[in-house]
Amino acid sequence: MPAIRDDNRHEPALSWVLTALSAVEKQLHDGLGLALSEVDATVEQWRVLDLVSKLGAPTMGELASASDMANASLSRVIDALEDTASVFRLPSPEDRRRITVQLSEHGTARLARMSSVVSAWEQLTQARLGTETVHALRLAIDLCGERLELHHRLPV
Repeated sequence: MPAIRDDNRHEPALSWVLTALSAVEKQLHDGLGLALSEVDATVEQWRVLDLVSKLGAPTMGELASASDMANASLSRVIDALEDTASVFRLPSPEDRRRITVQLSEHGTARLARMSSVVSAWEQLTQARLGTETVHALRLAIDLCGERLELHHRLPV
């Protein structure tokens, strides 16, 4: 990442932090995306499959909230997952107007392959960054989430 001149000369401006975080997030996202391409998946598909697995049979609204994805983007990901027979949509038993997303057997197997790739990518990336750096990032993100009152929005 190229150095960004900070005219403040004291503490970095929050705008610099935001720009730097975006660059780091893009690099990490792109690296994970490249790794997941080995199993013909995207980061978003893995995230959604993982959430469906953890949430059981969530509604589209629950998935949108948990994933923090826009409804249109989430629908495109679900469409792609349906095309590969990884998930299927069914009306909710409680309210037939609501649609639930459920993991298929094929989706469960596909998620296991994706999770294996993600785990290997995490190990390589953590080795590259250093355990202390990853730990410090986690603490900083937790603190920012706490101060910005994002408890319900940060992943567990």
